[in-house]
Amino acid sequence: MNLLVEHFMACRTPADFYRLQILTECDATPNDIASLSRYRTMLPPEVSAWSENIRAMMFMQAKTVQPFRRELISRNVALYTTRNGQDAPRDLLLAFCGLADRLQVPVPVVLQHLDGSRFDVLLLRDPSKRIYLQGVPEYAPDLGLVAERIRRDIDLAGYRSVRSIGTSGGGWASFTVGAMLGAERAVSMSGKPPGPTFHLVRMWEKRGYSLNDQHADFAIFERLYGSIAVRSTRLLAFFGADHQPDRDGAEAFEQLVGAVGIGFRGVDHHNLMFDILKRKLLATFFDRYLTGDLDEIVPPPGERLLDFSSLEPPAARPDLGTTGRQALNAS
Repeated sequence: MNLLVEHFMACRTPADFYRLQILTECDATPNDIASLSRYRTMLPPEVSAWSENIRAMMFMQAKTVQPFRRELISRNVALYTTRNGQDAPRDLLLAFCGLADRLQVPVPVVLQHLDGSRFDVLLLRDPSKRIYLQGVPEYAPDLGLVAERIRRDIDLAGYRSVRSIGTSGGGWASFTVGAMLGAERAVSMSGKPPGPTFHLVRMWEKRGYSLNDQHADFAIFERLYGSIAVRSTRLLAFFGADHQPDRDGAEAFEQLVGAVGIGFRGVDHHNLMFDILKRKLLATFFDRYLTGDLDEIVPPPGERLLDFSSLEPPAARPDLGTTGRQALNAS
C-alpha cells in the first residue's frame, strides 16, 4: 500500500488528519497526491475531499503529472528532481517558503506547474517563523552561511543556470541567496525586506514565537546584500497592486536593492500565487518570469501595474482584425 495512505489510515482524530494534511502540502510530490486517488474508497471522506481539492489545483493548467522525487538534504532542505542518469543540462530553482512552510499554495501544486525536464527545485523553509533572520534551522544560522552550505551540498557547476523564488517571508531570502550564488534572476512574491516587517514579527510573537530574545538582526538584509562583491542577479518583486502592505514591500525592495516591482491589478490580498493559480495562469507565469527573456518581460518604468491578460498567450486574446481596429480608432 502507498506509504502516505498508510499514514492517513493510521490517523485517529481530526487533529491527526489536519497535521498530516499540512505536512503533505509542504513536502509531497505531485505523484504522491495523484496516487491517493487510487485509494479514495479506503480513505476517510475528509481525506478524499482534501486530496481531490489538491488534485484540482494541480491540474488547473498542467495536464500530466510532473514526476518529481524528493531527496532530503536536511530537515528543512530538500531537492526535488526528475533527473535520471545523463539528462540534458537543466536549471536549479532555489525556492524559499513563507511562514506557512509552503510557496503560498501547496508545494506539489507549484511543482506540478513547473517543467520537471528543465528545473531541479531546492526547497528551503524556516519553520521557526523567524522569516530567515537566523537562516534555515538545522542547516545554517544565517543566509550567508546558507549560501555557503548550498555550494557544498549542490554541484552548482552542473547546472545551466541558477534562479530563485521566495514567497512572503521568503522573498528577501530569495534575493539574498540568489544574488550570493550568482543566480540569473531572483523573484519575490508578496515579499518584504525585514525592516518593514515589524508588524509581521509582532503578529508571530503573539502566537508564541519570540524574536527579540533571540537578538534578531532586522538590518541583516541590507548588510548581507551590500557585502556581495558582484551583484549581477536581476531582482523582480511581484505584488498585488491593490494590497498596500505588499506594494510597500516591493517599493522598499526597489529603493534598497534596485529590484523591479511588478504589480497585478485586481489583487487586494497577500496570496498573489493563489490568484495566479485560480486564473489557470501559474505555469504561464513561471514560463514567462523564470525563463523568459528579461528584455521582453520587464515592463518599462511607469507601466509596471499589469492586468492578468498580460499572461495570456496571444491566441487567447480577442483578435479585432483590421476592421475592428479601424472602428475603435474612429470611435
